[in-house]
Amino acid sequence: MPISEEPFVFQASDALHARTLARLEDEQIGWLGTTGRDGFPHAVPVWFLWRDGRVIVFSEPATAKVRNIRADDRVVFHLEGGEDGEQIAVLRGRAAISPEETAAWLDAIGEEYGRKYAGGLEGLHMSLADMAARYTVVLEITPYQLIAW
Repeated sequence: MPISEEPFVFQASDALHARTLARLEDEQIGWLGTTGRDGFPHAVPVWFLWRDGRVIVFSEPATAKVRNIRADDRVVFHLEGGEDGEQIAVLRGRAAISPEETAAWLDAIGEEYGRKYAGGLEGLHMSLADMAARYTVVLEITPYQLIAW
Protein backbone atom coordinates (compact mmCIF):
# COMPACT_ATOMS: atom_id res chain seq x y z
CA MET A 1 0.00 0.00 0.00
CA PRO A 2 1.51 3.39 -0.95
CA ILE A 3 2.06 5.93 1.79
CA SER A 4 -0.57 8.65 2.02
CA GLU A 5 0.19 12.17 0.90
CA GLU A 6 -1.74 13.51 3.89
CA PRO A 7 -0.52 13.32 7.50
CA PHE A 8 -2.00 10.42 9.43
CA VAL A 9 -4.80 11.37 11.82
CA PHE A 10 -5.46 9.13 14.79
CA GLN A 11 -9.10 8.37 15.57
CA ALA A 12 -9.55 8.29 19.35
CA SER A 13 -12.65 6.10 18.91
CA ASP A 14 -10.53 3.36 17.29
CA ALA A 15 -9.16 1.06 20.03
CA LEU A 16 -5.88 0.41 18.20
CA HIS A 17 -5.36 4.12 17.57
CA ALA A 18 -6.18 4.95 21.20
CA ARG A 19 -3.70 2.34 22.46
CA THR A 20 -0.99 3.65 20.13
CA LEU A 21 -1.63 7.25 21.22
CA ALA A 22 -1.37 6.25 24.89
CA ARG A 23 1.91 4.50 24.20
CA LEU A 24 3.26 7.52 22.30
CA GLU A 25 2.46 9.65 25.34
CA ASP A 26 3.92 7.27 27.92
CA GLU A 27 6.78 5.25 26.49
CA GLN A 28 10.31 6.43 27.13
CA ILE A 29 12.09 4.98 24.10
CA GLY A 30 11.21 4.86 20.44
CA TRP A 31 13.26 3.73 17.48
CA LEU A 32 13.97 6.11 14.61
CA GLY A 33 14.84 4.52 11.29
CA THR A 34 16.49 6.48 8.50
CA THR A 35 18.25 5.49 5.29
CA GLY A 36 22.03 5.67 5.46
CA ARG A 37 24.17 7.06 2.69
CA ASP A 38 25.10 3.46 1.81
CA GLY A 39 21.39 2.72 1.25
CA PHE A 40 21.07 0.48 4.31
CA PRO A 41 18.57 1.17 7.09
CA HIS A 42 19.93 2.96 10.15
CA ALA A 43 17.89 2.53 13.35
CA VAL A 44 18.63 4.17 16.69
CA PRO A 45 16.80 4.39 20.02
CA VAL A 46 15.68 7.91 20.90
CA TRP A 47 13.90 9.86 23.60
CA PHE A 48 10.85 11.60 22.16
CA LEU A 49 7.66 13.53 22.81
CA TRP A 50 4.38 13.08 20.99
CA ARG A 51 3.15 16.62 20.43
CA ASP A 52 0.53 18.09 18.10
CA GLY A 53 0.44 15.00 15.89
CA ARG A 54 4.21 14.75 15.53
CA VAL A 55 7.10 12.92 17.14
CA ILE A 56 9.65 15.40 18.50
CA VAL A 57 13.25 14.20 18.96
CA PHE A 58 16.29 16.15 20.18
CA SER A 59 19.61 15.17 18.61
CA GLU A 60 23.25 16.08 18.61
CA PRO A 61 23.95 17.82 15.30
CA ALA A 62 26.69 15.55 13.94
CA THR A 63 24.79 12.25 14.11
CA ALA A 64 24.08 9.83 11.30
CA LYS A 65 20.32 10.26 11.78
CA VAL A 66 20.55 14.02 11.20
CA ARG A 67 22.81 13.56 8.18
CA ASN A 68 20.49 10.88 6.80
CA ILE A 69 17.38 13.05 7.23
CA ARG A 70 19.07 15.95 5.45
CA ALA A 71 19.58 13.60 2.48
CA ASP A 72 16.23 11.74 2.62
CA ASP A 73 13.39 12.83 4.88
CA ARG A 74 11.54 9.48 4.74
CA VAL A 75 11.67 7.75 8.12
CA VAL A 76 10.03 5.15 10.30
CA PHE A 77 9.45 5.56 13.99
CA HIS A 78 8.42 2.58 16.05
CA LEU A 79 7.83 1.59 19.63
CA GLU A 80 8.94 -1.56 21.38
CA GLY A 81 6.57 -4.53 21.20
CA GLY A 82 4.94 -3.89 24.58
CA GLU A 83 4.88 -6.21 27.57
CA ASP A 84 3.82 -9.22 25.53
CA GLY A 85 5.84 -8.36 22.42
CA GLU A 86 2.63 -8.24 20.37
CA GLN A 87 1.75 -4.53 20.54
CA ILE A 88 3.32 -3.37 17.31
CA ALA A 89 3.24 0.32 16.37
CA VAL A 90 5.21 1.65 13.41
CA LEU A 91 4.77 5.14 12.01
CA ARG A 92 5.97 5.80 8.48
CA GLY A 93 6.50 9.45 7.76
CA ARG A 94 8.73 12.36 6.97
CA ALA A 95 11.16 14.15 9.24
CA ALA A 96 11.99 17.83 9.16
CA ILE A 97 14.83 19.57 10.92
CA SER A 98 13.45 22.53 12.84
CA PRO A 99 15.03 25.89 12.04
CA GLU A 100 14.93 26.56 15.80
CA GLU A 101 17.38 24.84 18.12
CA THR A 102 16.28 22.86 21.17
CA ALA A 103 16.74 25.79 23.58
CA ALA A 104 14.06 27.74 21.68
CA TRP A 105 11.65 24.82 22.07
CA LEU A 106 12.00 24.61 25.85
CA ASP A 107 9.41 27.32 26.55
CA ALA A 108 6.78 25.22 24.80
CA ILE A 109 7.80 21.66 25.70
CA GLY A 110 10.50 21.88 28.37
CA GLU A 111 8.22 21.16 31.31
CA GLU A 112 6.64 18.15 29.59
CA TYR A 113 10.01 16.83 28.40
CA GLY A 114 11.60 17.37 31.81
CA ARG A 115 8.76 15.52 33.52
CA LYS A 116 8.90 12.58 31.11
CA TYR A 117 12.68 12.20 31.28
CA ALA A 118 13.45 13.41 34.83
CA GLY A 119 14.88 10.01 35.81
CA GLY A 120 16.92 9.69 32.63
CA LEU A 121 18.34 13.19 32.91
CA GLU A 122 19.21 12.58 36.55
CA GLY A 123 20.96 9.33 35.62
CA LEU A 124 23.02 11.23 33.05
CA HIS A 125 23.73 14.03 35.57
CA MET A 126 22.24 16.52 33.13
CA SER A 127 19.79 19.35 33.54
CA LEU A 128 17.27 20.15 30.83
CA ALA A 129 19.45 23.16 29.91
CA ASP A 130 22.48 20.85 29.60
CA MET A 131 20.45 18.57 27.35
CA ALA A 132 19.38 21.49 25.15
CA ALA A 133 22.97 22.73 24.87
CA ARG A 134 24.24 19.33 23.71
CA TYR A 135 21.25 18.04 21.69
CA THR A 136 20.66 21.21 19.71
CA VAL A 137 18.85 19.78 16.68
CA VAL A 138 15.09 19.26 16.83
CA LEU A 139 13.61 16.61 14.54
CA GLU A 140 9.90 16.87 13.79
CA ILE A 141 8.48 13.61 12.47
CA THR A 142 5.09 13.78 10.81
CA PRO A 143 3.45 10.36 10.40
CA TYR A 144 1.71 9.52 7.14
CA GLN A 145 0.90 5.88 7.86
CA LEU A 146 0.37 3.72 10.94
CA ILE A 147 1.19 0.03 10.85
CA ALA A 148 -0.06 -1.54 14.06
CA TRP A 149 -1.69 -4.56 15.63
